[in-house]
Amino acid sequence: MTRSPYQTATTYLLAAVAFLLDQWSKLAVATAIALGHSSPLVDGVLYLTHTRNLGAAWSLFWGHTGPLAAVAVAFAIGIVLYERRQAAHPLMITGLGLLLGGALGNGADRLALGYVRDMIDVHWAGANVFPIFNVADMAVFTGVCCLLAHQALTERRARVPAAARGE
Repeated sequence: MTRSPYQTATTYLLAAVAFLLDQWSKLAVATAIALGHSSPLVDGVLYLTHTRNLGAAWSLFWGHTGPLAAVAVAFAIGIVLYERRQAAHPLMITGLGLLLGGALGNGADRLALGYVRDMIDVHWAGANVFPIFNVADMAVFTGVCCLLAHQALTERRARVPAAARGE
């Protein structure tokens, strides 16, 4: 199945929306909440906490901003090149768009600021459940889930004979 210009535009529109929501939310939190402070959204469960992450996910590779920024740029270029050759399945379109938007959101932070702004802080029973994250992280996670679902459906479809699928 080949991609139409509409499907390619949809991928890039999703990337732009994810990127803009990420940058807007980071700016809003940085403007409203002092660095290192929190504001409850759902007391005891969900907070906005203004933090800076000088590493990657879970603060891995702390202080290696330059290489991490280069990886984000390379990842974004790879997604663009990969997107052009992929099937036009809605999960693939969505997954690649969200991955691209998330990579660009955190990459822009690393290039412009030297760190990534994080703010979503989930608690359970008084303790952090996850490391603090941001909208770009959510876009990347959701994009990966879409691509994994697409892969699972593709593999399942390949195992079912065409006659059983009604083809």
